[in-house]
Amino acid sequence: MLIPDVLCKIFEYLDDRDEISGSPTPKTFRSLYSCLLVNRRWCESAVSVLWRSPFHRCHKRGGKVLVQTLLNCLNYEERQSLLEDGIYLPFNKSDCPIFDYPNFLKNLDYYQMVLFVRSWCRLLEDSDDQYVVAILRSLLRLFAGRSASLSALTIRSTGLDDDKYSLLAEPEILTLIKPIRHLAINCYFPKDTLLVALAKNCRNLHSIRINNLSAYDDIAIHTAKKLGTLIESQRGLKKIVFSRCKAFIGIVIPSLVKQKRTLKHIEFRGIDFEGCCKWDVLKSCTKLERLDIKECYNMDFNMISPLLKSHHRNLKKVWVYSCEPYEIGDELEAWADMINSRRRRRNSSSS
Repeated sequence: MLIPDVLCKIFEYLDDRDEISGSPTPKTFRSLYSCLLVNRRWCESAVSVLWRSPFHRCHKRGGKVLVQTLLNCLNYEERQSLLEDGIYLPFNKSDCPIFDYPNFLKNLDYYQMVLFVRSWCRLLEDSDDQYVVAILRSLLRLFAGRSASLSALTIRSTGLDDDKYSLLAEPEILTLIKPIRHLAINCYFPKDTLLVALAKNCRNLHSIRINNLSAYDDIAIHTAKKLGTLIESQRGLKKIVFSRCKAFIGIVIPSLVKQKRTLKHIEFRGIDFEGCCKWDVLKSCTKLERLDIKECYNMDFNMISPLLKSHHRNLKKVWVYSCEPYEIGDELEAWADMINSRRRRRNSSSS
């Protein structure tokens, strides 16, 4: 019989393959539920994988059940703190789950968590936004108190729920987000409490993904500057992705110079580069192994010229796709072909 550690690795591998494929109906994830019924050892191994990303792939209709299951994990004292906020959760030992689900948490989609908690709160007689905040705080404390080892955090804000995102910066909850290695941010933060906390406390990120920096106002400029500070604060950033950013990308890019000795993968997708600075910083990233420039626009020759003059001996793959204006895109594609051809020659000579 396979030992638990091996079973977990197998289940994690299969689950990871689902995420890589990006299938809207992940078959492996669903089939893991069948593993719960094989025997206790398989059940223990499968449940740890199923609950490492509880909010990522849970269907909206299952969100209330998910939140209720987590609330059932609260002990008597933790429920008392909710009672002070006007939320009564009766404590029955028979309702306590078999497994300590909060301890399995690895990847947190906080946007989905907010949506599911809001949906659960509608079950209360006098549903109020303050109840949503109270439940979120209680669950985040639960995760932190159960020593959940968080690896990835996704935060998406429209600016309407800033009080809920500021919870992540509270001292009792910071212990939860300090260990993260992968951060995805969909931008719009009227208050910078969370971004400042991330820059001070999460300094060992391996990857950062920045999406939708697109508002043209003072708040967006401030957000862009704080994102630059977050990037600069990292001790060894290896990958950064900018996606669908239509404003102020020129403010963020210079911060990459602090990571020039560690960055291995940079991706630009759907970026408006109007008024952007020259790409000297990309030229200085000597450890770069992969560069993706896809569906970007408002580029100019002066901006890309440092890249075209660079050697980047470590570059293994460059992907340039559908960039505008077309003459700039053609220049970049020709440079990418030269880099990729060099790699193919190296591979053929070594074989």
